[in-house]
Amino acid sequence: MGLRGPAPKPTALRKFEGNPSKRPLPQNEPQYPPGVPAKPKKISKQASPFWDDLVEQMAPAAILRRVDRNALWQLAEDEAILANAYEGIWAMTETIKREAKAQGKSLDHGAIMALLSMKNGRMAMSAVGHIAARVIVERREFGLTPSSRSRIDAAADGGAMDALEMKLCG
Repeated sequence: MGLRGPAPKPTALRKFEGNPSKRPLPQNEPQYPPGVPAKPKKISKQASPFWDDLVEQMAPAAILRRVDRNALWQLAEDEAILANAYEGIWAMTETIKREAKAQGKSLDHGAIMALLSMKNGRMAMSAVGHIAARVIVERREFGLTPSSRSRIDAAADGGAMDALEMKLCG
């Protein structure tokens, strides 16, 4: 199975950039009004601060739509899981250090390398890697990575879609 390539750009962004590929543009792409989605009632206690932080960061750029609620919820939950996973990794390394000290052993290559030499440690690090990769993909959807931000033209006085809409309508 081959790689699909980069994620497709929204039609409005392709129009704004001048559609350099000259390929036909979709005619029926849904348009959703800007707006901050309501925080889900069932969001976890751990994910709630991530939701608040993400909304605080994205709201001024006007890139959020109410329809983004579930995608944003998933990102907040995954960010919380990732933070917890990192805490677990560091707790495991502290346990390794304590045990080595109690046994009078030295960790020549450090606690992380000792952790990676254990099956449970490799499994934990693998899980962290999978969660981190998922978070990066989700963050790209909202323009929250350095490369994905370069695709968004956020005007200081009204946000990405306002500038885009003015260009398309003007």
